[in-house]
Amino acid sequence: MFFKPIVITINETPTIIYPCPGIEKVFNKEDKVCIEKYLQELYDKNNLNKNGKYNIIVLWNDDKDIMVDLWIYDKIESWGSGPLVDVKIFRNAVLDMSTGVSAGNGLVLLGLEEQQRWQSKSLEDYLKGSRPKLPDQINAKKSFYDIKKMVK
Repeated sequence: MFFKPIVITINETPTIIYPCPGIEKVFNKEDKVCIEKYLQELYDKNNLNKNGKYNIIVLWNDDKDIMVDLWIYDKIESWGSGPLVDVKIFRNAVLDMSTGVSAGNGLVLLGLEEQQRWQSKSLEDYLKGSRPKLPDQINAKKSFYDIKKMVK
């Protein structure tokens, strides 16, 4: 399941962030930019400057660890079968090679985002436009910063 996405630019890279329920256990939602600050620090610490044409991040927790699945999209126009996509997984801002690449919900999300990009007139329209409608099973329909009580 995913909270409503957050769209920001980090180190010159447009970034779409999909927080997952459970992260309220590791972030203080009272700080209305806690996610953005954390990700800026992660990019800076790992020298992720101008990291592809755009990124999609799935932000989740593994118990008390903060997990970031950083999907890097590049070569939008020149790669024959859609963008060239790479992924880096971080655990507490450190590259983690032992964790799997994705879960099923993440793959559905990434597919819907790519479909949305196809339907957009330009990359800029895609990034600034609305996000795709997610299936009810994976759509929390709320912003992370608006949740009222902890999910247990």
